[in-house]
Amino acid sequence: MAENKKYYESLDFLSLSDLITQTSDTTAQSILETFSCKINSDLETFLTSGNAVRFEINHTTRTYLYIEMIEEKPEIIAYFTISLKILSTEGLAKSLIKKLDGIDRKRTNIPCFLIAQLGKTSSCEYRIGQHLLDDAIDTIQSIKKQIGGRFIILDSVNVEKVLDFYKNKPNIFTLLDTPKKTSKSLKMYYPLYSN
Repeated sequence: MAENKKYYESLDFLSLSDLITQTSDTTAQSILETFSCKINSDLETFLTSGNAVRFEINHTTRTYLYIEMIEEKPEIIAYFTISLKILSTEGLAKSLIKKLDGIDRKRTNIPCFLIAQLGKTSSCEYRIGQHLLDDAIDTIQSIKKQIGGRFIILDSVNVEKVLDFYKNKPNIFTLLDTPKKTSKSLKMYYPLYSN
């Protein structure tokens, strides 16, 4: 555990916006292309395809990078991406809608935060997922202080080990979807309210 935290703390933490400002779109993109994730191609493609840079420049998402210098070259070890989202309440219980909205059980759409991406490179042997998730939630909590917001959603891959990571303490994500073995991903929420 201590070595995982020590490794995590050794990484440089930088927003993609700052990386673009400090270098250029092209240089930032070449650094993003150092990220490789064999387990989840969506995580890799988001960075390497140019989508992360495009979404950052267009203010659609914000991506935060964990960088390690390897042979004097920056490599992306892990990252998370957050954005705003509108959750459709179709199919949700009225009691859950009221809990999520805080006021109205008839809301058909509720604004929320989204953890759109969260993961590490396949070559990283350290267990840093909890640190990444904590940073993503802390970032959203600081935004919430400025603009409000009641919950975070994410789409987890439908793999028991990953679902358990999000559901079990210290995390308190709850499934919004009814689990089906055929589902590729499942929507989960994390409350930012105390009532």
